[in-house]
Amino acid sequence: MGDVRYPQIVPTICNGLVTLSTGVLQRNNNFSEMSSEDSSDEKTEAETDAKIIGQVTVKLLPALFKIVETLQGTPANSSNKNTEEAMDVEDEASGSANGNTRNPQEAHWVEAVTEAIAELARLSPPPFLQNLFKKIVQRLLASQSAEGSPEETEKLCTLLGLAQALVSSETLDEQSVSLLYRAIRPLIRTDEHESRVQKRAYKVMAEVCERYTSFVTSPARLDEMTDLIVGSLMTCQVAARHMRLKCMTYIIKGMDRSNAQQMEVIPKIMGEVLLCLKDSNGKTREAAYQLLLAMAEARDDMTDFFQIILAALGAQTPHMRSAAVMALSRLVFEYARTDDTVHALLPSLLETVVVLFDENSREVIKSVVAFVRVSVAALSPDQLEPLLPAVVEGLMKYNKGKDRFRAKIKIILKKLVRTYGYETITPLVPEGDARLLTHMRKLAERAARRKVAEKEAGRDDGEDGFDDLMDSDEEDSDGGRTLMTGVTGFTRMTGRTGKSTRTAAMERSERGSIMQSLAKSSKSAKTGPTAPRIRAEKNGEIMDMLDSSMAKNVHFGEDGANDEFSDDDDGGVMEFDEQGRLVINAEFDEPERTEKQSQDIDDENAELHRGGKRQRLSKFESAKVSREESTGQRPKKNTKAKGPKALGAAYKSKKAGGDVQKKGQKYEPYAYVPLDGKSYTKKNRSNAISQMSTVVREKGGKRKR
Repeated sequence: MGDVRYPQIVPTICNGLVTLSTGVLQRNNNFSEMSSEDSSDEKTEAETDAKIIGQVTVKLLPALFKIVETLQGTPANSSNKNTEEAMDVEDEASGSANGNTRNPQEAHWVEAVTEAIAELARLSPPPFLQNLFKKIVQRLLASQSAEGSPEETEKLCTLLGLAQALVSSETLDEQSVSLLYRAIRPLIRTDEHESRVQKRAYKVMAEVCERYTSFVTSPARLDEMTDLIVGSLMTCQVAARHMRLKCMTYIIKGMDRSNAQQMEVIPKIMGEVLLCLKDSNGKTREAAYQLLLAMAEARDDMTDFFQIILAALGAQTPHMRSAAVMALSRLVFEYARTDDTVHALLPSLLETVVVLFDENSREVIKSVVAFVRVSVAALSPDQLEPLLPAVVEGLMKYNKGKDRFRAKIKIILKKLVRTYGYETITPLVPEGDARLLTHMRKLAERAARRKVAEKEAGRDDGEDGFDDLMDSDEEDSDGGRTLMTGVTGFTRMTGRTGKSTRTAAMERSERGSIMQSLAKSSKSAKTGPTAPRIRAEKNGEIMDMLDSSMAKNVHFGEDGANDEFSDDDDGGVMEFDEQGRLVINAEFDEPERTEKQSQDIDDENAELHRGGKRQRLSKFESAKVSREESTGQRPKKNTKAKGPKALGAAYKSKKAGGDVQKKGQKYEPYAYVPLDGKSYTKKNRSNAISQMSTVVREKGGKRKR
C-alpha cells in the first residue's frame, strides 16, 4: 500500500480489508453468543483470528492514515516527528503530493480508505485506539488556532474525516466523544473557515448523534447541544444545511415531551425548517421534511403544532407562505388518515388555505393547488361538500397559475366529479370555463360506451388492446385526449384512441400494401383457368378493396390472357435451397442509360422535389435553356453548402453599402436584434448558435455557446 507507483490498487486493497475484518468480527460475535460448551474449538479459533487482526491494525491504521493525508495533500507537521509510530503519519510522498493537482478519483479513494479504517478500528485494541484518537483531536485543536491558509483548511478536513471514521466504528468511550465534541464546537459556531470545514464538522456531529445516542440525550448535554444549534443559525453555511438538519433531527428525537423548556425549542427553529423545505438541494429538502415529522412526534399536540405553522401564512414574503403551505400538505398527507385530530382540523385548514388563491405569486399558487389535491383525497364527502364553492372558485381563478397548473387542476376536478357528479360541480364553474367540464363529460361518456362495446365483444372490462397501448401518448385517464390550450381549443381526433394524422396515414399505407400482397398472391396461385385475377397497379396506384368500383379491376379469365391483369414483376415460382433459404436469381440487369436519359431523370426528380409543379420560365431563361440544349452544355450545379445567414441579415438594407464609419473608428456599429422565443427552442437552437457565431467569437476564434 505504500507503493506510490500504483495508486489505483488502493480501493481494491481497502475493500479486501473491509471484507476480512467484517467477516472476522461477525464470526467472533456469533460464537460469543453461544455457550462455552458448544463448538469450543471453533470459538477459540474465531477469538484467535480476531486477536491477530487486532495486532495487525496497530501497523495498518497508521499506514491508512498516511494514505488519506497523501491523497488529500495534507502538509507534513514537523512538530509530531518525535511521537510514537502510531501517530507518525508524515511521509515522503505527502510532500510531493502537495503541489500536484487533485485527481477526480481521489475522493473515491479517500472514501474507500476511511471505510477500511472504520472497520479495522472495531478489532483494534482499545488502549491503542484511544491514544490514537486523542492525538487526532490534539492536532485538530492545533490546526484551528493556525492561520486560515489553504494548507490548514486541507489539514482540518483531513483530520475531521479521520475522526468521523473512528466515530463510526462505535469503539470510543464517553471521554473520547466528549473531547471530540469540545473540539468541533468552535468550528460550528464560527464561519471564519471555508464552508467545507463547517460541513465536515456538522458531519462529525451528526455521526456522534447517530452512533452515541446516550451521550446526546443526557439532560445536561442535550440542553447544551440545543443552545449550540439554535445559536449557530446566523453562521451556518449553505453547504452545511443538510448535515445541520440531520443533527437537529437526532436532537429533537431525544427530547422529553414533558419538559416544557425543551419543547420551547420547536417554535424557535420552525422558521429555519420551513425555509429549508424550499431549498435547491434535494437532500436538504428531504432532511427538512424528516425534521418536520420528528417535531410533530415530539410535540404530541397536533392542534398546537398546526397553529405554529399557520402563523407563517402571515409572513411578508411569498417564499415563506409557500413553504408553510407545503409543510401543511406533508403533515396532512402523513396524519390525516391515522390521526383523528388532524382529520377533524382539515376542513378549517382547507378553508384557511383556499384564501391564498388570490395571491399573485406563482409559487404560492402551486403550493395551494398541491394542498387542495391532498385535502380532497383525505376529506370525506360530507366534510368537503360545504367547501366545494370556495375550492372550485379558487381553482378556476388561475391568476399566475394559468396554463401551468392546468393538469393538476384537471385531476382535482375529475376527483370532484367522480364523487359528486357533473350536476353538482358544473354550476360552481364560471361560464368561461364551462367548456372544460363539457369536454370531460363527453370523454367520460365515450369511455363508458367503449367499455360496454368491449365487454359485448368478449374482452375483459378494463383490458386495453394492443393499438390502445401503442398509440396512446399520454398517461391520463382520458386515453390520450386532452385540451391543447386549456379551455380555448381541442386536439384533433383521428381515431378513438387519439391517434395523430401521421398514424392514420400509416394505416392507409399498410392497407395499400396488404392489397398489393393480395394481388400478387392471387396471381401466383395456380387454381385453374377460372381463378380470379386483379388488375396490376399502375404508377404506384393503391387499390381500395372496399371501393364500389373495385369490381372492374377483377377478372375471371385465363392466366395471361390479358396483359392488363398481369404483373411483370412476378418471376414465377419462388425457389428454395436444401436449407430452406430463398434463392434469388440476379438475371435482370438494369439497362444502361444514355446521358440524355439520365438528364431527363434528374429533371423529373427535381420536379418531384418541387412538389410536382413546373415553374414558369421567363423569355431570357427559355432562350438560355434552348441554347444549352443545342450546344449540349448544362450549367454546373452549385454544390457549395449554404452557410448560416448573418445575424440581422433580414434588416440589412439592400440599397445602401453599409454603416457609415468615421475615420479612426475602432469598432463597428451595432443594431438591436429582436429576440424570438422560437429561435431558442431545442429544435432551432443550433441555427441560433450558428447565426450568433457570425458576430460573437471568443479568443482564438471559437464560438461562444
